[in-house]
Amino acid sequence: MLYGAKAAKSDNSLTLEKMLKYAIEDEYLARQEYEIAISQFGDEKPFPNIINSEVNHINWLKGLFEKYNFQIPVDEAHRHLDSPGNFIHSLDLGVEAEIENIEMYERFLLEEIPDDVREVFTKLRDASKGHLFVLKKRLESM
Repeated sequence: MLYGAKAAKSDNSLTLEKMLKYAIEDEYLARQEYEIAISQFGDEKPFPNIINSEVNHINWLKGLFEKYNFQIPVDEAHRHLDSPGNFIHSLDLGVEAEIENIEMYERFLLEEIPDDVREVFTKLRDASKGHLFVLKKRLESM
């Protein structure tokens, strides 16, 4: 079953509720992915810094779910992730996930959405661009 950005990519009938659902699922995935990396590799940068952002992202989205009276989806990210084989693979997975996340928000920002949702989606996209930059730099240093 598709989840997060992958599900959004295949959905041709986006609604505000669906966009918020895909967004929070993708943020759940990111948080879970970085939690796995930390549990396997310790406090290796950049994962401890990025995970704090993911928690904020989830909270921003929860605020929108509450404002628009949508039910907040249960976090099922653990069902959609595998354990990375090594630290470099974990960084690669992070890069891939951030790229998909950015593409998802770029698509959502083309839709007619309320200004507050647009503002949050823009902040989330821009944060993912920052995460992507940091992950790529860490890969280059390996």
